[in-house]
Amino acid sequence: MNETQYKELSIREFTKAAEIYDGGHAGIYEMCKDDYPPILEELRKDDFADLLDVGCGTGPMVELLAAELPGRRYTGLDLTPKMIEVASAKGLDGATFLVGDAEDMPFEDASFDAVICANSFHHYPNAQAFFGEAARVLRPGGKLVLRDYTSFAPVIWLMNHTEMPLANLIGHGDVRAYTLDEVRGFCQAAGLVPRTLEKRPKFRMHLVAVKPAEGDEVLRFGDVQETALVTLAIRASETARPNPRIRDGKAAEIIEAIGADVSKYDPFLSHEGVVARTIMFADALRALIEAHPDAVCVNLGCGFDDKFSQVDNGRVGWFDVDLPDQIAVRRKVFEDRPRCTMLEGDALDGAWTAALPKGRDYIVVMEGVLEYFTKEQTATCLHMLCDSFPHGWLVAEMNSQFIVRHSDKHDAIRNTNASFKWGTESGEEFVELEPRLQLVSEQSYNVEMRKHTLRGRLFAATVGKNVNNRLAIFAW
Repeated sequence: MNETQYKELSIREFTKAAEIYDGGHAGIYEMCKDDYPPILEELRKDDFADLLDVGCGTGPMVELLAAELPGRRYTGLDLTPKMIEVASAKGLDGATFLVGDAEDMPFEDASFDAVICANSFHHYPNAQAFFGEAARVLRPGGKLVLRDYTSFAPVIWLMNHTEMPLANLIGHGDVRAYTLDEVRGFCQAAGLVPRTLEKRPKFRMHLVAVKPAEGDEVLRFGDVQETALVTLAIRASETARPNPRIRDGKAAEIIEAIGADVSKYDPFLSHEGVVARTIMFADALRALIEAHPDAVCVNLGCGFDDKFSQVDNGRVGWFDVDLPDQIAVRRKVFEDRPRCTMLEGDALDGAWTAALPKGRDYIVVMEGVLEYFTKEQTATCLHMLCDSFPHGWLVAEMNSQFIVRHSDKHDAIRNTNASFKWGTESGEEFVELEPRLQLVSEQSYNVEMRKHTLRGRLFAATVGKNVNNRLAIFAW
């Protein structure tokens, strides 16, 4: 069927449904009522003056909102004239109901602070047109709250190839359901930023998407490199646990801001490894800072890491350093703070070091960086550090040759386009590359991983005994 035929079928279906829609025995339409409380909860979070309910039906959601949140202006839009007739007959104060198409709305640009859509979206033949219209009629800073069907991709495929065609045969105007990734794409194409996009019980999608205000810095899914998503996803999910071993509120904020489904980046072993290394790096840095309380710390290849908040003693100088494009994205979610400054710089070129204070102790940390360098690039980086600072300490993550050879089987990295480049069996191999270095200590992440879970202990004692990543400290 074409788009016009789908819409004609929907009008026929919902003309009949209008007679029973508000009753207590509305059949399959009863399930729509499950969407009302979560939408109301979202609308309570931010003030609004004008709200549009797209696919409003007989106006039950507007009726609820007018009672719970009075004093606002409500507009209901529906393709079916009979639905609008029933809704208008209710005489709700501050409410207007109009016949109209969700894909071509009869409103001026920037007319509403909020747009809601409850279990109607799957009936729209042109989903992207609806998102474009929602973005158009929203004011800057306004939000779209949408509830509809969703599930995992195989289930959605079955719904679209069995349930939806069968519904058409019996006279229902169903069109198709969408995955979260598809909806995220609709948002991005329309210029909306998903604040929340997740699967909820009863095969429900819950979306809250915001239209950026003028001048807003917007962090998008594509702004974040996939290797950074692994660390962010793990730190965010650990932070959300009842008894987190680490807390990283900024990681949770970033994951929420990009509205990404990052479950594939958070498998068990990588989760335990990232938690272990976060704890071990923080402990190592605190010990060095305690011994050198006025040091300058450099988080080289910082990405979205926020070690400063974890280890600050109130005296150290701190520089978060990364390539210009990464610093530009980082500035969307971080600001320079007293004694903590973002700086553009290349780990293979020491030009940026001229901006650092002179005559201080220097502590350089490289977590999750060097494993993506070749042997030659690693040597260049080590030479640069020793040439740039007369003395200092390097706290670095190291991985094994085994991990490099099998990076395509790594439980998290295999879900990205990245690969490990060079591994070592001992930190002494760094000393061979740069003889000015002295290996101070080296510890496997097994030391921390085996403290917390049975699976972690088993991994540390068996498969991971000699191949897990390590934390090494060097001095020069």
